[in-house]
This record gives sequence, structure tokens and C-alpha cells, in this order.
Amino acid sequence: MRKQCLVLACALAAGPALSYAQEAEKAAEPRGWDIELEGSYLLKSGNTRSQNAAAAANLTHDGRLWRHTGKLEAVNEMSRNDDTREDERTAERYYGSYKLDRKFGDLGRNYIFNIVTYDKDNFSGYHYQASYAIGLGRRFLDTETHTLDLEAGPGYRVDCLDPSDSYTSCQDTEESLIGRFAAKYEWKISETATFKEDFTTEVGDENTVVRAETSLTSKINDHFSLRLSHLLKRNSKVPDDGSHRSDQETRVSVVYTF
Repeated sequence: MRKQCLVLACALAAGPALSYAQEAEKAAEPRGWDIELEGSYLLKSGNTRSQNAAAAANLTHDGRLWRHTGKLEAVNEMSRNDDTREDERTAERYYGSYKLDRKFGDLGRNYIFNIVTYDKDNFSGYHYQASYAIGLGRRFLDTETHTLDLEAGPGYRVDCLDPSDSYTSCQDTEESLIGRFAAKYEWKISETATFKEDFTTEVGDENTVVRAETSLTSKINDHFSLRLSHLLKRNSKVPDDGSHRSDQETRVSVVYTF
């Protein structure tokens, strides 16, 4: 009887420790891919008539040593020309980027990044702009509420001026070495609301490119959210074709999360 009581006491004492060990092991397991699909559509009628459609996809995989981040965007806008009474395309943009981080250090806050980007905006004055950069980054804030990453490193950019229909070939290019500087901040305001700021600048001899994206996401349930976002793009130099240096987009979107 005494032996049975001893076994029962040991089992009761080991139960919480075993449960804690299982939870710790589960937390240490690498997470899978986080995938977001974002879409918005705006139809205007009356004094002005236009159709605006935008779609985006964000992919993230944050492992123990490696972090993958991918982004795809597409924007299209059609507006009615009052003079010709025909619909004309007034905005068409495609953007893609892939970033690979290699963490190092005891806490994994320091990392080496590699990033490649491709931006095709038919109304920016450039046929496309593509870049690659490598450098060092550090997570200066890493709490349950706030995270802040700062990055810096050299790179290379190609600005295509040839107005051809190809997505890759170009007869007239401007190539330059760049310095890339970036900051990414995330604030989890509550269990259902998140604020994000993603700022990047590529400094070159002839042209400096700035991309700043601000978003506020409100979670509806486990899979759906509403997002208000603002994107600012700026080239310090544009071709002499009447193109503006700065472009801004404001969108309200529905986000589906896997």
C-alpha cells in the first residue's frame, strides 16, 4: 500500500513537469509558413467613373536560423475619359520581393539579409526597376507588443528606361551601386489590432528610391481581417516625360490568413 502511494505521488509530481516540457518542446518547434492574401476593389460612378482593383500576397517563414519573407502586389485602375467617353487605364503596377535572413548570435537578434526586388509601374516613367542588396540587420526591439528591425548594406540596381512590353529585356538602362537602409516596426495594439510600418530607401548616385508602407489591421476572426494601408513611393529622379516623382496609394482591403 505504501509503495502504491509513493508511485501515485511521483506521478502527480511529474505531471506538471511533463506538461511543461511538452509545451516547451511544442513552442521550440519551427513554425510553418504564414500566408496572407489581400484584395480590394473600388467602383466609382456619378461625376467620375473609375474601377480600382488591388491584390497582394505576403509570405513569411521564421525558423530558428533562417527567416524567409516574400511579397507580391498588383494594382490596376480604369477611368472614364470625359472627352472620348472611353475607359482608359490610369494605373498599372506590379511589385515582387524576396528576402532571406540568416540569424546568428545567442539570441538570434543579429542577422545577414539578402533581398531581391522587382517593381514594374507603367506610370512611373520607368519600364521597371530591379535591385539586389546584402547586408546586416538587427532586431532592436523584441517583445510581445513591439518589434523593430533596422538594416543596412550595399546593393545594385537597374533602372530600365526602354518603354517596351517585355518584363525583363531592356535596351536603355541606368545601372548603379546603391546603399540600402531599412526599418520595420510592428506594434500589436491589442489581440485584434496590429500597426505596421515598413520603410526602405535605396540611395544611388543618380536616383534615390524611397518606399514607405503603413498599415493598420483589425482582426475579424481567425482567418479574416480588415486592413487600412498607405503606400508612398518616391524617385528623386524621373525621366523627362512628365512623370511625377512621388506616388501614393491608400487602400481598404479584406485579408485572408492561412
